[in-house]
Amino acid sequence: MENKANRIEIAETIYAQLIANENNAMALWQANLTALKLDDQALPKLDVLTCVYNAEAFVAHAIESILWQSYPNIHLVIVTDPCTDNTIAIIESYCAKYPNITLVQNQEHKGIIDCFNIGLNYCESDYIARMDLDDLIHPLRFEKQMHYLLSHPDIDVVSCFMRIFDEQFQTKDVTYREDMDMQKITTLFYSPLSHAGSIFKANVLQSLKYVQGYVYAEDYNLWYRILKQFRTHVYPEFLYLYRTHSNQVTNTKNTEIIRASLLLILSKNLNDLNIEWRKEQALLFVNTMMLHNQSIDQSNWMQVNALLQDLIRHNAQKQLFNQRKLKSFIYLNYWLPTFEQVYKHISFRDLFISIQSDCNIGSTSNNIKTILKYYTT
Repeated sequence: MENKANRIEIAETIYAQLIANENNAMALWQANLTALKLDDQALPKLDVLTCVYNAEAFVAHAIESILWQSYPNIHLVIVTDPCTDNTIAIIESYCAKYPNITLVQNQEHKGIIDCFNIGLNYCESDYIARMDLDDLIHPLRFEKQMHYLLSHPDIDVVSCFMRIFDEQFQTKDVTYREDMDMQKITTLFYSPLSHAGSIFKANVLQSLKYVQGYVYAEDYNLWYRILKQFRTHVYPEFLYLYRTHSNQVTNTKNTEIIRASLLLILSKNLNDLNIEWRKEQALLFVNTMMLHNQSIDQSNWMQVNALLQDLIRHNAQKQLFNQRKLKSFIYLNYWLPTFEQVYKHISFRDLFISIQSDCNIGSTSNNIKTILKYYTT
């Protein structure tokens, strides 16, 4: 028991330093490999699927954070598109030291979706973990997630919380809803779980594959499909460190590509609910609800209210989502915060219609107070 407590303390010390002092943390990790490693070769093999292109500044530590995991039985699959930096050479140096790495080099640029699907062909086990090779992970990430999966055979995918960090060591914590009903509901608005921070039963990815046509949102589309037939869980700890850096390009063109992918995902959800929206309605939903790059104000409030009502009314018929949880989610996260901003600036007719909205689950007394404030402010 003392040894277990000691290795957990070592792992937490390493993890706490990974962002602010990465080199020192990795040195400490390397010095404690034996103390951290589980002594149980009978544990199932875990494939770790990664794809990489031009990541020479980060790939070494990313590979080490996989190979140095406390979980003992790991097979790392790396698929590369032709790189123009030293990424391949760095990976090959690790291949020379570690026989449990499979390097697959594409001779021509394939793109992330084809790379993922190519990599699946080299995965050999019943479990596949994902990771990106410019990120870092907790020393016990695979141990903790695999223990949960092996202890809960009804679960097909286990994800985790994620901590985002940048070159100035600023961080942002990203948590995910553990309630699977809520995960399904959030697919109406955004990707519900961390893709790179997940471990999948191999049959999940092998049966679904990765699908072309959802550029920059391929993980979102994958979760949409997974949640239709498999069970998911969130391990409620920050086991994944997602690095943002200057090599990641965000521009107007990329935003347009993301918008097109989100429109495709939205159209699938709408089709499931038997909802038909005009193109301008779908664009308004994507821009305001999914991308948050268009504000909701008195000029479009009634349109947004109508769209949110559509989701609730059609789900009442189709019962794809838990209706009570759907109404609560929309009310607390979208309808109420916006209504409180716009109600003083709309007509009384629109105010009265808004209060009667299917999205409004507020009490009668609160509605009366809102009307009184409308006239007194």
